[in-house]
Amino acid sequence: MGTCRLCGRSSHLISETLGVCLECLRANPDKALRVAEEAHIRARRLLGLPSPPSGDGVECVACGRRCRMRDGEVGFCGLVRNSQGRLVRPHPLDEPGFAYLDPHPTNCVAAWFCPGATGAGYPRYSVSPGGPERGYYNRAVAYGACNLNCLFCQN
Repeated sequence: MGTCRLCGRSSHLISETLGVCLECLRANPDKALRVAEEAHIRARRLLGLPSPPSGDGVECVACGRRCRMRDGEVGFCGLVRNSQGRLVRPHPLDEPGFAYLDPHPTNCVAAWFCPGATGAGYPRYSVSPGGPERGYYNRAVAYGACNLNCLFCQN
């Protein structure tokens, strides 16, 4: 059972880790987001991951967080560093991300209703009546600085 850090209400519907109820999230999104962000930082600290950078300096656009780092600072992902005004990534990719063809029905968050996995909408939206559509692909996109720790990520 969790307790909302904003209104004090307790319920089994409130995440103990995040500590924000749905009502406060809707009524006070800015305050609720700060509470959730603090919970995310605490969880990352337990794993030895970096805190958010200062917010000044060079902007990284590899993910939606758009960290700004001073010289020597590391991004929230822990995989991008500002080195004398240049963003350095300790991996062989020069690009901020990459894309590849992913065979159906692997790693699809929509698999339970996707025409490619279920055959729903055959023949207009699917090539086979029962799915999955083996031999077909979707385009998978990944960030070059991915640490699999974005709050919005399916992985």
